Amino acid sequence: MRKSDNLSARHRLLPARRMTPAPPARLVRLLTRAYALLYRTLRIEMVVEDLPVRHLREYRFGPELWALSERDALALAGTLSRARFTVLVAHGRDGDWAATALRELGAVTVRGAYRRGGAAAYARLLQALQEGAGPIGLVVDGPVGPEGIAREGAVACAAATGRALRPVSAAARRSLVFRRSWSRIWLPLPFTRLVIACGAPMPVPERARREEREALTQELTRRIAAARRIALDRIRDPAGGP
Repeated sequence: MRKSDNLSARHRLLPARRMTPAPPARLVRLLTRAYALLYRTLRIEMVVEDLPVRHLREYRFGPELWALSERDALALAGTLSRARFTVLVAHGRDGDWAATALRELGAVTVRGAYRRGGAAAYARLLQALQEGAGPIGLVVDGPVGPEGIAREGAVACAAATGRALRPVSAAARRSLVFRRSWSRIWLPLPFTRLVIACGAPMPVPERARREEREALTQELTRRIAAARRIALDRIRDPAGGP
């Protein structure tokens, strides 16, 4: 057998690359509308470290970067209807679904991640932000975890965009936890009480050194955990209701 024939035979034996199917738009729209209806039934309370805010309708969204764990993403996605968030979404099948749903909720989506093509993703993010001064939403521990541990990309994004990081978490009295997911992402159940806790903004110098960025990343992890403890403590308060 000639060498070229041998190569051809080897290529025939290789499995075909599996293409990632695009999310069915009709299904995504249906699920997103159901989620929006669910979110309207929630009794939402806010605890903001640096502002006298008690309710979501009182919060004034500005040019800041909401930094959250993927665990809380479904609990916080409903806030997108209150402001024109710009959200950085990773590539891949899950990212395709998320990007489609986020756009249905009113967000501007930018595809990319810090680990893969971070500079290009930030360039697209900056371009999208030129059209408005709304907030940015960023999952800081995705796309694969560890859960609750911020990656340096969050600090790099804040430095590149000039936005302060605001650590955010949430807790609900009743929820559905997706235990098979790496982040244990959860969904508040209809008509329950939801508490959103926001820490004080963390400014990030544009020219921060590597050691400073590492320290800020560790501090962000601590502050998101602190926001989660505040939300859990508030939701356990029996005076708050079911």
